[in-house]
Amino acid sequence: MKTKRSILRQLLVNILVPVLAIFSIVFYLTYQYNLDKVESDIRQQRKNIVEETRNLIEYYDFSMRTHEQSLIQRMQDASGEIQWVLAKQNAKSVDLKNLQLSLGMDPEREDIYLIDRNLKIVNTTFKPDLGLDFKKLNQTFIPFFNQIFRSKKFKEDRFGLEIKTGKIKKYSYQTSFDGKHIIELGFYSKSADEFKQLLLSKIRSLDKRFEAIDRVELYLGVKHITDVSIKDPKLQKAYLACLDRGKNVTVANDDPASKGKESTEYIFLPVLESKLYSGYVLELGTNDLPYQNLIDDLLLRFGVIFGLTLVILTVIVYFRSRKLTKPIHELALKTETISTDNLNQTIEITGSLELDLLSKNFNSMMQKLRLSYENLEDKVIERTQELQEQKLIVESKNHEIVESIQYARFIQQALLPLESEIQASFDENAFVYYAPKDIIAGDFFWFEKRNNKSWFAVADCTGHGVPGAMVSVLCINALAQALVANPHQTTGELLDQVRELVVQTLTKEARSVKDGMDISLACFDHETKILQWTGANNPLWIFRGEEILITNPDKQPVGQFDGAKPFTTNAIQLEPNDWIILFSDGYADQFGGPKNKKYKYATLKDFIQAHKDKSGEELKADLKTEFEAWKGTHEQTDDVCVMGIKLV
Repeated sequence: MKTKRSILRQLLVNILVPVLAIFSIVFYLTYQYNLDKVESDIRQQRKNIVEETRNLIEYYDFSMRTHEQSLIQRMQDASGEIQWVLAKQNAKSVDLKNLQLSLGMDPEREDIYLIDRNLKIVNTTFKPDLGLDFKKLNQTFIPFFNQIFRSKKFKEDRFGLEIKTGKIKKYSYQTSFDGKHIIELGFYSKSADEFKQLLLSKIRSLDKRFEAIDRVELYLGVKHITDVSIKDPKLQKAYLACLDRGKNVTVANDDPASKGKESTEYIFLPVLESKLYSGYVLELGTNDLPYQNLIDDLLLRFGVIFGLTLVILTVIVYFRSRKLTKPIHELALKTETISTDNLNQTIEITGSLELDLLSKNFNSMMQKLRLSYENLEDKVIERTQELQEQKLIVESKNHEIVESIQYARFIQQALLPLESEIQASFDENAFVYYAPKDIIAGDFFWFEKRNNKSWFAVADCTGHGVPGAMVSVLCINALAQALVANPHQTTGELLDQVRELVVQTLTKEARSVKDGMDISLACFDHETKILQWTGANNPLWIFRGEEILITNPDKQPVGQFDGAKPFTTNAIQLEPNDWIILFSDGYADQFGGPKNKKYKYATLKDFIQAHKDKSGEELKADLKTEFEAWKGTHEQTDDVCVMGIKLV
């Protein structure tokens, strides 16, 4: 059954997965095509509405402008009469109602407004506007009225909406003779109102012709003044932004209860010959629900087709797999005879050319297996005995090698100075943290005392383990030999001489080994408290209070090196409580920590600075604890050697 199920799964994967992939690709392409078409249709509908609105506005502007001509002369004549009245009476006290009747004006449709220099209405036949401050209402009015004051000429403007009533009125402006007031006339026209209602009716009916457009509205607006018919604060903000920028603004206003995606777009359209009004704003409300329904229908159809196809293919694959796996199952049952060590069995199974070939090959395999099995046990015993002998030889050789390395360790340690020797010269305020990577190391520390001078160093020889240890022995001997030859030389001169000895030893005829060491070498005069120091690739740190004095080394090793030059001798006057720190690169290069990164010199420097007030033994113990904690379970990267000496 297990084999049958496995084959069934493979058939399902090999057949159904490609079919699923093809269906998915076809569905995605169809869906994307329909989605693009929906978006294209909505864009085209918006474009058509904007174009029709532009045409309607042109007809409306032309009709309104023609109608306005019949009012302009009346307004100009009335303004002239009011100028003479204001020349004799105070603007605030003049009875505008009687003046309105004497001029033959219709009190229900035609109003008079008197505006002072502060742009405030001080007298009017339309009492709701008395005291209206245009400066506070909208900053746009300030340059408009200031221009009228400067020109002192009669000016008329387009029909527009009265701010408080929403009625359409034509306005004119004329300054008084003394230039202290503006005479504003507002004439309501029933014909103009009918033109406007006809325009709005035409525009509002456009949404019935386009499925994605559910609302069309047109406004004639002034910058920074919200139309009273817009109630939603978000839509008010978008409307004002459209007027202010003179560009289209779209705002999403989805209704959570509605399935379609809803938005409102404000489209700016210029106004013809208006000094006060900023332009028309066309409001389009869109809802793509009809198109979403079409896409949902598409999804449903694809789902039904895909489901039926999946069921049909699954049934076909199931029955075909049963027919295929039945003879294979019978073959598998017969091959179980191998597990009983009965290698004399043969099988005869038919059903197809492939199964006949499988049966023939199986019988041939059983015959060969029977012959091989007869000699297998003897060969296993023979091979096992050979492996045991080889294992004993390897263990013996390994024991000899380890013993030799352990003895080499004793020799190397015998060449290294005792930590107590260094401490004896510095009142116990010295330590050496020495941690080889292997049994023996390439790092070493060195100490010699000659009269009132203490010579000490930390060196890192090429390599580690046995090769490094051999180079370290050579370098230790070279240091001792050079110091014996001239105890009064400087640290730089000593390293120059050591380099000659190392190069001379490692260079024999045509054979040349570019080995050597990096070293931090110091000589301390106990009487003058002056420290001589020379470095080959390794620096010197001196911790003095909160300050860290760093002396950089020569960028060359002690060994064969192209472009070698004499080593530099640095002289430093030490002070009480100075910590002298010499080190190799093993501590800072150790990998570890939570991210398996290098410890780094900056971290080592901060750690010593934080623990420098402790004794030498305590600082050594802290360095060891910190190193082991950082390393954790990781392998040690290199030999480690840190020497510290505190001046009392």
